[in-house]
Amino acid sequence: MKKALTTLCLLLVLAQVGCLTTQQGTGVGALGGSAAGAGVGAALGNWGLGALIGAGIGALSGAVVQDQLDKKRQKREIQELEEAKGPSTEVQAPSTSGKTFVEGHYEYVKKRKWIDTSEKERVWVDERVEGDRRIEGHYEDRVIPSGYWEEHEEKVWVPDHYE
Repeated sequence: MKKALTTLCLLLVLAQVGCLTTQQGTGVGALGGSAAGAGVGAALGNWGLGALIGAGIGALSGAVVQDQLDKKRQKREIQELEEAKGPSTEVQAPSTSGKTFVEGHYEYVKKRKWIDTSEKERVWVDERVEGDRRIEGHYEDRVIPSGYWEEHEEKVWVPDHYE
């Protein structure tokens, strides 16, 4: 009698733990499994051990079943939300029919770069009169523009694309 009472208390604890996780299938599976395990255990002579093993197996199988049901329900809700939104406004990729796929590769590209060789030159400016102002002679820095284009090749990665 003491074994039966202990087993019953353990089964109630397992059932409550299963329900606390919001997966009712776990608690139901634990109760059903413990009942089936107790029956099998009674036939074999140790119904308490059978009830404990059955409760564990029932709890696991109940959790798995409940998880699958939750996933189906979530998928159905997402589908209903998408249908409620109306027609999809997705932008489709352009058709690649009739185009050739080119794998990524390196290409050498010719580039030009301006090389500035301008120089400053110090120049003497003579005395002069502008309007009613007299400007004394002085040195002035002037830039003499010069330079050239330098051509070079640069290695550039071209990603996969269609031509």
